[in-house]
Amino acid sequence: MKLKLGILDQSPATMGGSAASALKNSLNLAVMAEETGFHSIMYSEHHGVEAYGSSSPELLAAIALSKTNRIKIGTAGIMMRNYSAYKIAEWTKMLSTLYPERFILGLGKAPGGLKDAVMALNNHKPVVLSNMETKLEEIIQFIKDEEGVYDGLIAQPTHVQHIPEIMWLGSGMTSAREAAKHGVGYSFAAFMNSENGKENTDTYLREFDITQYFSRPSLQVAVSVSVADTIEDARRNAYGMAYQFLQSRKLESPDAVLSPEVVEQKILGTKDEEEFYTVLNRIIIETPGSVNQRLDEIAQKYNTDDLLILCNMYREEDRINTYKSIIKNNR
Repeated sequence: MKLKLGILDQSPATMGGSAASALKNSLNLAVMAEETGFHSIMYSEHHGVEAYGSSSPELLAAIALSKTNRIKIGTAGIMMRNYSAYKIAEWTKMLSTLYPERFILGLGKAPGGLKDAVMALNNHKPVVLSNMETKLEEIIQFIKDEEGVYDGLIAQPTHVQHIPEIMWLGSGMTSAREAAKHGVGYSFAAFMNSENGKENTDTYLREFDITQYFSRPSLQVAVSVSVADTIEDARRNAYGMAYQFLQSRKLESPDAVLSPEVVEQKILGTKDEEEFYTVLNRIIIETPGSVNQRLDEIAQKYNTDDLLILCNMYREEDRINTYKSIIKNNR
């Protein structure tokens, strides 16, 4: 089965590298993704950490859109707790007007950073988490030029010819039901939490309300992947990404992607060694000849053809090789 493949780009910085280099790599990756046949590339949002170069995925998406012609480009996602629904709707409508049918608005409820960063983004005021679904409703109203909480207020540009795709990011049942309720796409973060994943995605497909934003469901599954000529090389190339996942699980600020040798020095013989290898084993680790069969199995499991691929590696050439190997064998 030919899959609709996308790239989840976190603009990973590497040990000894810089955020500037990470952002340059992200733009180069977008051009490569279009040339090789990827369906989309989506940029993530992180604040106050060395691990990731992009704090403004909407800006990165805008620049990448200007450098490409066909590929869909979006955010995965905008961390809603940090911004007003009105402002999100305004720049979303601008990008949808300038690049019709190419921009995807991915929205998430995660903080996007540790406590200090979130407080700074919100003018040192506590975040009200209960209003995330309300923000989604307001964004939809502004995009569709509907009357909402602010009667008579418009979000320019009005009368967008092609309203943008909206993807609601999540890894739990609540997010799946919210996406279904409002008729938007659901991007399930399987690389974060594959437990009960099938139950969540089945619920989204079953409960999707065709009378809301879109008339049919759009289910996407995000997975982490490492591909190399040998399984051993693919496994070692994934060490830096797995170590970042481990740090995030422990609510620590992730390091820039470390080399396999440095990760081994930090992990072997420590109390975190067993958990690290548990996290590592959740990454899809394959060779060019086997990776697409594995991706097909995942697509069939979740009843979707839309997969978003995350790959953070110490060497950029290894990351590029993973993406090229996947798209080359997608037949």
